[in-house]
Amino acid sequence: MIVPYHLLQASGSVIFAAQEVDILSFNTSMEHLSTWKYPVKATETPSELAADAEASATVEAPPTPEGPPTKRRRTENDEKEAQAGDAGTPNSTNGQKKGRFHNKPQPVNLSNEKPFINCLLATANGSHVIAATGSDKTIWVFEHDGSGNLKQLSQRAMPKRPCSLTLTTDQKTILSADKFGDVYALPLLPSAEPTLPPTVQSLPSRSATPASAPIPFKPQANDKTVHTKRNLKALENQKISMELSLKAAAEKSAEESQPAFEHTLLLGHVSMLTAITVAPGIGATGEKREWIITADRDEHVRVSRGIPQAYFIEGFCLGHEDFVSRLCVVPGREELLVSGGGDDDVFLWRWKEKQLLGRANILEEIKNTIEPELTKVAVSRLKGLSLASGETVVAVICEKIPAVVLFTLVEDTLKHTATYSLKEQGVPLDVELLPNDNLLVSIDTTEGKPDAAAPFLVLTRNGPDSWDQKPVVDVPAGETELNGEEMQKLLYTTESLRKMSDFD
Repeated sequence: MIVPYHLLQASGSVIFAAQEVDILSFNTSMEHLSTWKYPVKATETPSELAADAEASATVEAPPTPEGPPTKRRRTENDEKEAQAGDAGTPNSTNGQKKGRFHNKPQPVNLSNEKPFINCLLATANGSHVIAATGSDKTIWVFEHDGSGNLKQLSQRAMPKRPCSLTLTTDQKTILSADKFGDVYALPLLPSAEPTLPPTVQSLPSRSATPASAPIPFKPQANDKTVHTKRNLKALENQKISMELSLKAAAEKSAEESQPAFEHTLLLGHVSMLTAITVAPGIGATGEKREWIITADRDEHVRVSRGIPQAYFIEGFCLGHEDFVSRLCVVPGREELLVSGGGDDDVFLWRWKEKQLLGRANILEEIKNTIEPELTKVAVSRLKGLSLASGETVVAVICEKIPAVVLFTLVEDTLKHTATYSLKEQGVPLDVELLPNDNLLVSIDTTEGKPDAAAPFLVLTRNGPDSWDQKPVVDVPAGETELNGEEMQKLLYTTESLRKMSDFD
């Protein structure tokens, strides 16, 4: 299966689309302009990953010691075990011993996770594009020439995996939220000589201490001193286990070490962070300020002050009964916020007052149009789109639901405009605004009919409540193929935020 375009970002007259780890650019007619390729040498190709996994799984025998092998005396326990195995007791099946001390060694998963772009955004003036790849925890910054060509300026590996990115209102600082609950600030363009915050600079480097270096594993026994098949297998498993432990320790040490570029920890959540956005406003004394709004798995929407007082919590927008996965400040009405997640509704807030203005039921709209038996939804995309006509539309996509639900902001309420079924095409992954008030939708065609081949769909607006569908077929198909299970793990992660008790 070819990986679909899963993220869209408009930047002036250019549309950027992420496809696994590559970023492609298109003009407004959806003609391909250029492609930024993920630097393979930064990690490894899938074939190299498989070769590394196979090599890691192969345990080399220790060097043979000089002189004759040391004899090992056969014990009484060995005799009993051999007799039990030969007699075909219940602890033996096809010659393989079972039981408390004879379990088969479990297969060891040594494969590395595939890199994948999970965040994509552009500056307001279109001069820069920012992306985040999950497996290597890296934030990439590109310079955009205005014609769709990207030039990589920096790549910075964060302490934890970024799950949501946004920019401050001055477009100079990136805010990175990770699922461990932390929000970091880092400059869009790093300085020539990066320095760490004083609190970080004062910490000694873990890698500088000899005690932190992994100690090579030297087993006391080897294949010359161990003769039984069972003990040889145990020795082999011991080596594999020790190698994995050393590898995990090295990865943990590298993960805990602070990156050597300018970054600041702003705030933290106790729960898993899922979304972050920035909202401008007016302070108590009339000055222009901004606020940082974050969401988490524990139904919270938190409003915090902007930099440098991000540690100060202004309050919470409370009302969700399930996880919150998406936040959207309404364009042109920045005093309003839309949030959605595992609830049946999307919520409209006057965020500064923490006031709930209303709820729009997306579950009922989808049930009435597409799936009458549907019981739960999980919002995977939530975008506020300011149309040239002056209207503001909020587009909602729910995970694995073949539909795009549109709401129009009417004063302080969300009015349902339309629910467009995409059963024939597949499952929508993202939506973005094109000129002339058209909507571009990226589609996972593997979830549609076998003959569905259009990775994009354009919704052309004919009137206030009327949109026509037009498939876009003539686009690069992509080079990477994944099986169904890999595709599911990469593309569909929102529903996994739901707590197990909610499935009962």
